[in-house]
Amino acid sequence: MHNGTENTALSLEMIIKNIKEKGYTIVPVSELIYEENYTIDNTGMQHKN
Repeated sequence: MHNGTENTALSLEMIIKNIKEKGYTIVPVSELIYEENYTIDNTGMQHKN
């Protein structure tokens, strides 16, 4: 998504509704990153130490 564009703002409500209808939960990225005993490489992949 791109901030500050008219189309993003107009589409966001529909996108969120469709995601939730499919059973997904929207969470911040910080909840998806393992914090203990993991490192993140230059491609963004998490690896257990």
